[in-house]
Amino acid sequence: MPDYGSTKRHPFVSLILLLLIILVCAFVFTLTGLLTAGIIYGFSEVTKFLSSDLSNQPLIKLVQIFSSIGTFVAPAIIYARLADSDWRSYLKLNTAVPVLFLFTIIIMFFSTPLIELSIEINRNMKLPAILKNAEEWMRNQENQMAELTKQLLTMKTVTALMVNLIMIAVIPAIGEELIFRGCFQRIFKDLFKNNHLAVWTTAIIFSAIHMQFFGFIPRMLLGAMFGYLLVWSNTLWLPILAHFVNNAAAVITAYVYQQQGKSLDQLDQPEKSSWFIYVLSLLATAVFLWGFYQNAKKRNTVLEKGNGARLG
Repeated sequence: MPDYGSTKRHPFVSLILLLLIILVCAFVFTLTGLLTAGIIYGFSEVTKFLSSDLSNQPLIKLVQIFSSIGTFVAPAIIYARLADSDWRSYLKLNTAVPVLFLFTIIIMFFSTPLIELSIEINRNMKLPAILKNAEEWMRNQENQMAELTKQLLTMKTVTALMVNLIMIAVIPAIGEELIFRGCFQRIFKDLFKNNHLAVWTTAIIFSAIHMQFFGFIPRMLLGAMFGYLLVWSNTLWLPILAHFVNNAAAVITAYVYQQQGKSLDQLDQPEKSSWFIYVLSLLATAVFLWGFYQNAKKRNTVLEKGNGARLG
């Protein structure tokens, strides 16, 4: 597996620095978003929003876009610039061969039934009786997030669809991969000296940060898959593509449902597939992940030989 470079700072110091940058940027950008929303829609509407009134969708989306950029995109770029003069190289924003893009899309397609199965398993999990209060709190949090998601996914026009694709698919795909796989995973690799620990630690944090406890397992599995796509290919564009495909599929499905007059509640109740489909999904996903790994390995070998030839 290709290895990550290291910075002069101790990984723990780098981790603290990154967290501080995230906190500052998230505060500044969210505040800017609220002020912008106040200027456009009126500060009375901002006050309603802060009191959990979700009726003003355009305001919510505007603040969400500012918040996402401030929490993920801006901190990753700032941190990378502090870590390396070539921040694009630090974040592994290297080009990838077309075949790896194709493999990534196919992997996301075939893994869908497995992810849906993990969603169903996670949703039906029960905590021990002693943790009943904690479980009720988790479910309340889940219901609140589900309500907000429904509000954001309400789309009646193509323009609304485009806005949602930018807000839910494009910005999170770029921003979350920059911060989690581009920064956190690299720091954890330097800290643990182990790619697998770095991938899974980052995946756990990636899932936990979304505060949707009964969707923790599928999001963690997706995060791990994104992490391995980066480790094997040595380019962040492929996890970004995979993340975009996953989120965009959900947005487009929600739009199609609404155009057909279906309720968004049906999105949370996907049709159960047969075990044959799940087994087929597992086998196909494994085969194409292996194909991805082999093709990425060949590409990295060619690049290493080319670099060696130039140095010689």
